[in-house]
Amino acid sequence: MGLIRYNSPVFQIFIVGMICFCCPGMFNALSGIGGQGQSTTKAATDGGTALSVTFTICSLIGAPVYNIFGHRILIPAALCYVLYVGSFLSANEGFTIAAGAILGIGAGFLWTAQAGIMMSYPSEKDKGKAFSLFWMVFNLGATLGAAIPLGNEWNSGTKSEVKVSTYIAFMVIMAFGAMLTLALLPARKVVRADGSHVSLHKFSNWKRESLEVLKLFKDWRMLILIPLFAGSNWFYTYQFNVYNGPGFMHIRARALNNLLYWLFQIIGAGIFGWFLDSSKLGSRKQRAMYGNAITLVIIAALWIGAVIIQTRFTRASIKEPTWAPIDVYDKEYPGLVIEYALFGLIDAVYQGFIYWLMGTMTNDTERAARYGGFYKTIQNAANAIANQLESQQVAYMTQLIVVFAINVVGLLLAFVVSWTVPNVTVETVDNLADGHAVGTMVGGQIENLDDSGEHKEVASISERVSEKADA
Repeated sequence: MGLIRYNSPVFQIFIVGMICFCCPGMFNALSGIGGQGQSTTKAATDGGTALSVTFTICSLIGAPVYNIFGHRILIPAALCYVLYVGSFLSANEGFTIAAGAILGIGAGFLWTAQAGIMMSYPSEKDKGKAFSLFWMVFNLGATLGAAIPLGNEWNSGTKSEVKVSTYIAFMVIMAFGAMLTLALLPARKVVRADGSHVSLHKFSNWKRESLEVLKLFKDWRMLILIPLFAGSNWFYTYQFNVYNGPGFMHIRARALNNLLYWLFQIIGAGIFGWFLDSSKLGSRKQRAMYGNAITLVIIAALWIGAVIIQTRFTRASIKEPTWAPIDVYDKEYPGLVIEYALFGLIDAVYQGFIYWLMGTMTNDTERAARYGGFYKTIQNAANAIANQLESQQVAYMTQLIVVFAINVVGLLLAFVVSWTVPNVTVETVDNLADGHAVGTMVGGQIENLDDSGEHKEVASISERVSEKADA
């Protein structure tokens, strides 16, 4: 992915990974323990709904903000994570909900910028590996973060919520992550190994960005991928607050599950990202089809296993006086923890496939941020619905069947887009910093420039690229 130098794409993606290690990574570690470490899921699900609503809105406007103001938006965005975790030190549920809404704003800006950087900075042959690097570093944060409650809660007895010191530890790490955003370089200063700059644009403006965002809703690929996007975070509510929730398992088991969940994220990302970049497996289209099929088979198998496990308990049964939450020493536990660890693996595979697939559509920093923002918009709108299903105490099995169906439908529809993946991405770009009106970008590099404002070379260049790839 280029030389390990400060202004290389790989080093800048590593820094973004470290920021997410400290902020979203710690947030995920706390979320994964069930109910954000509380004795009930009420505050977590209501706060999560507020977060998802504002996250949805701000993901859509996150790309324009990033394209206009650059990476500077990451500093206040990261600080929102500190506020949200701090809200759990208060018994005021209203404060938690408000903090969740504020975090949604920050997360929308952070994750849109992250998507733009991760998908557009690396060369085409390295996009899967770029995802692997980012996702492994990011989830190393969640894994190490999960070790905090595991150590703190191992001898908690029958206590069902985490200690105050657990929340404080998370806040300190998140604050460090927010300061780490100062280490990022502007996109225009990042240079690939072949000498090409990752960004060719001058800063955008609101009128232009508004029009470009509206065009996303006319892009058939984005529209057909909506079910795939919707399913990408929908399963978190079931996994964290039902399967690994306060009622079904002991706090000690929940903490160990959480650690293994994020550890298997690292394993899944490491393997799958390199798989998607392996030219030995064929063309990019062939790898897209293989990746799509593998993701579908694994997630279907895991949900079938979850259905079998879900028959063992209901919302009512875990409240009965005779019910004892399953502990790590119980004979049922090994099978349950294997299923939960593999939930983490498929999350990395599922989201890695989405990012890689979108990365085949563009090498442009601005367009990548918009694609990422659209993805996060759909993802969080769906997550808000999933949170409300749990908040309204919809039957556990019903929640499971819904997410099962969404994931399968989304992956089946994704085959249509996978079939269209080109060997080399050819696209027009405008708003260029060198003063040209428009240019043609082939595989991330400008091939042709035009001062007229109208560009007519895309088709012919695309044909030449296709002929070269077929030869």
